[in-house]
Amino acid sequence: MKLHLNWPPVALLASTLTPVLAQAGMNDDPILSMLNVKQLEAAYSEGDTRLKWNIEGWLGTDLHKLVLTSEGTRLEGSTEDNELRLLYRRAISPYWDLQLGWQHEPQAERRDDRALLGFSGTAPWFIETELNLLAGPGSDLTAELNVEREIRLTRKWVLNPEVGLTAHNFSDPDEHQGSGLADLDLELRLLWEVRPDFAPYVGVTWERKLGDSADLARASGHDVDETQWRLGLSFWF
Repeated sequence: MKLHLNWPPVALLASTLTPVLAQAGMNDDPILSMLNVKQLEAAYSEGDTRLKWNIEGWLGTDLHKLVLTSEGTRLEGSTEDNELRLLYRRAISPYWDLQLGWQHEPQAERRDDRALLGFSGTAPWFIETELNLLAGPGSDLTAELNVEREIRLTRKWVLNPEVGLTAHNFSDPDEHQGSGLADLDLELRLLWEVRPDFAPYVGVTWERKLGDSADLARASGHDVDETQWRLGLSFWF
């Protein structure tokens, strides 16, 4: 997987943030980096096993960060989908960040580049929350909400429920995508923390299309929901 430096959003964000990070490195707020493999897993559903990943890496300070994320799926040696995001993340309070950047989907034939504006942080009761608005060609808008919480059962065992919602202001019948609320994702993972930075897990995910998206899927003979069983690893360094 390659992200070319001549991709316009990369060049723009890099040129903007280089002096910011350089100045930060001269102060008491040192420049740090992290690679967080949130999910690297095999997902089983209806006889197929897919490789899925969700990875985030960042470089910056407590106040300013340059973030690159990758999320996607492979089946039988071929990439089904791949979503890359390049973000500038700025702390606006002790628990919340503002993020601005681009989303790029190499496998998409249309709407493969979108501007992104969002917030991420920790809500009351330690609920990790991310809310993003993506603007595509013309007036196409997509809203995403993702919330999750770590529930520590013992010193080693952690239960991680997660809920995701997606909505659009446009329809795309070719993708079985309607306007309004479109997708609901419910995930539950049970992690065994061998170390704080390394945890294998098992999990289950239920995905369902909603509203007009469900109607379009039914009309074309596709299922409106899917259950996947998952086995994976989570680690960071």
